Amino acid sequence: MKHLKGLFKKKLTLHLYIPLFFFTIVNSLYSQTWTLKDEDENYIARHECGFVQVGDKFLLIGGRETQVVDIYDYSNNTWTQGASSPILLHHFQAIEYEGLVWVIGALIDNNDPHEAPAEYIYMYNSASNQWIQGLEIPSNRRRGAGGLVVYNNKFYFVGGNIGGHNGNYQSWFDEYNPQTGIWTQLTDAPHQRDHFQAAVYSDKLYLLGGRQSGGPGGSRYPLIPEIDVYNFTTQTWSTLDASKNLPTPRSASAVAVYEDEIYVIAGEVEGTFNDVEALDPVTNTWTIKNPTRKYRDGTQAIVSGNGIFITAGKSGFPLKDMEYYNEDNPVGSPNIESTFSADEYIKSFVYSEEDGTVTLQLVLTNSFGTTGTFIDSIEIIGNDYSFSQTFNNIFLGANSDLIIEVTLNNTTLPENNGIVTVTYNNSSSFNIFLEGDLDSTLNLEPNENNLDYLKLYPNPTRTSFSINKSINHLQIFDITGKLLKEFVGNFDKTHVFDVSNLTNSIYFVTVKNLEGQKNTIKLIKR
Repeated sequence: MKHLKGLFKKKLTLHLYIPLFFFTIVNSLYSQTWTLKDEDENYIARHECGFVQVGDKFLLIGGRETQVVDIYDYSNNTWTQGASSPILLHHFQAIEYEGLVWVIGALIDNNDPHEAPAEYIYMYNSASNQWIQGLEIPSNRRRGAGGLVVYNNKFYFVGGNIGGHNGNYQSWFDEYNPQTGIWTQLTDAPHQRDHFQAAVYSDKLYLLGGRQSGGPGGSRYPLIPEIDVYNFTTQTWSTLDASKNLPTPRSASAVAVYEDEIYVIAGEVEGTFNDVEALDPVTNTWTIKNPTRKYRDGTQAIVSGNGIFITAGKSGFPLKDMEYYNEDNPVGSPNIESTFSADEYIKSFVYSEEDGTVTLQLVLTNSFGTTGTFIDSIEIIGNDYSFSQTFNNIFLGANSDLIIEVTLNNTTLPENNGIVTVTYNNSSSFNIFLEGDLDSTLNLEPNENNLDYLKLYPNPTRTSFSINKSINHLQIFDITGKLLKEFVGNFDKTHVFDVSNLTNSIYFVTVKNLEGQKNTIKLIKR
């Protein structure tokens, strides 16, 4: 009996452990489900639209049905309307970058199946509620319904259709550098496709799903199951093995990188469906996830906090119906409009006839916010002034500086003035006045190193300065008289003294030359 009792006890223990083990697996597998948010629906139903997070808000932007931006405050479950886009924009993958929503590659009318592509890049600044027209897209690279990502501060636009839904699908691949305003054609992707979204994981770009609209199978066929991958490091394309194809080929899906997997969410073939599948980009294996509550296509998904959020799209008719995957706890910080300004609005300087040329540095700053600034142009008035380069259609990120070098090419006139005009965000501008004066005393001095006429430039400065004399000793003191920096050596008028590590304040600079002459001048650091 003891033997039988011991056997029974072992069997009983085994039966107790099996249900516990099974319950843990099931709970883990099915805990991440989609839940209808039952949000305030005071917004416009739409599809073929963008849905992105900017700061602490969700933005619903574009779509076939409207030009109005709808803004969702998830902290209090309310929607407000933003400014309407200057033109109708749909069939694009929106990207948030530097506090702005970027639309690069969209269709602009409802002349199905021959919708025209957008001619320009568009940006929406939710902090100022302003639409900005950006760079003109090269005429031979315009299309919509492609994939867009940002990687290392550059945009990458791939695939798409140049004619809407009429068979003009492409495999084109382009790079756009917003800091320089340069658009560059890159090597085509392996497969032509449109109506898809792209994603970046690590140093690779993934193209998932899509179709060749207006191809041999009709307006929605053929579908593209292959996964094309671009390696940013090696700058090469590859295609995953056919066994790694998208399990359920489809188009117009939302794509999201979540918990180290790339999710392909809902989409369409003949009709709309709610399948969700995720690719592990490390092992290149697929996992079937729980389906969305609503059947939908033609929208985007937001990853925020511990969840994925999706709304809008179409299921026979345009939708609202926000839902979330896993947890409803989005996180974000407020998007704050930056202050775009010049360090100096009047640039006064002196020159001698012997100088020939004088190079000035102007500093433009984006500060105190989270939004970038689009600079339409920087132009100069003044026959004797020139730039070291052109400044058109460039973008300055938040908390960044742009240094502009201006050269005066004639130092023989008693005075030589100019105006630098900075136009930004399409409709705003300011002027910087250049006021150059011939200082005859510079030529009358018996010794050009005489320190009676000492000048620092630029002053005020942000990072560095030079002086108009040759010296061998320079000291910088704070307003209490404490010595902060010292330079010893033979320094001519072209030498640049670095003060980037000093805090913004007023300082006193004392210099000495080889003749033992000494002088002190005030320096403003800001």
